[in-house]
Order: sequence, then C-alpha cells, then structure tokens
Amino acid sequence: MGNRGPKKKPTSLRILEGNPGRLPLNPAEPMPTGEAACPDHLQPQARTMWAHLVAAMPPGLYTGADVPVLAAFCEAWADHVRATEELAVGSLTTARGGKSPLVAIRNDAARTMAALGTRLGLSPADRANLRMPAEDMGGKWAGLVG
Repeated sequence: MGNRGPKKKPTSLRILEGNPGRLPLNPAEPMPTGEAACPDHLQPQARTMWAHLVAAMPPGLYTGADVPVLAAFCEAWADHVRATEELAVGSLTTARGGKSPLVAIRNDAARTMAALGTRLGLSPADRANLRMPAEDMGGKWAGLVG
C-alpha cells in the first residue's frame, strides 16, 4: 500500500510558501545540485521550449535532477506543435470519416504537458502560493527577518 494523503512538498517549496501549515521542516532533505543542461537528443522544437522555460523561471530552480521531467515536457510540447501544424494543413477526419490520428497525438501531448507542468511549477495555480524571497529588504530592521 502506498503513502496516504497528499504528496509531501519539498522543504524548499514549503519555505517559499512561508510554511503555512507550520509543520516541522526537514533539514536533512537531499538537495539536488548541478545545472539543468539541455539533453542533446531533444528535437529542435523541444530545445527551443527548453531554453524558454529555463529562462522564464527563477535562476537555479531547475537542477540536474529535473532534466528527465523537463525533457519529457519539452518533447510533449514539440509533439503538440507538430501535430497542430499538420492538422492546420490537413483534416480533422480521415478519408473514412474517422478522427485523424493527429488529434489523438495532440490531445495526448496536451495531457502529458498538463501532468508534467504541475511537477515543474508551470501553471499559474502551481505558482499562486509561492513567494520568492525579496532581493534586498533594506532598512535598519532588515537583519531581523531571516
């Protein structure tokens, strides 16, 4: 039997949210390191999405441990784009009147992106409760807040 209840959030995420549940933080939680380098095997459209995502998110958010999930998201994006482009010049139905297989490919890629996007913090709902630390609070009381 698996774990019960909602999945536990990483300590770093709970700190960004301000630890609203006031649960004890895990100081021994493993922290992944290394840069999230784009894999060589990604198709061009996926590489473009990779560069866009890494540039759009806060520096250091993605590490080497996030590469497989980020790569899968980017490949799903590339599949979605390619299927959408082919549907734009083709037809939603086959010669026999059935749905084009491209519709299934596009829909599957969209589902994959939605599932992986939540793991990567890509939707507005995933980011709604995040609070990034202020760069420089300034003032004489700045040292009191850790």
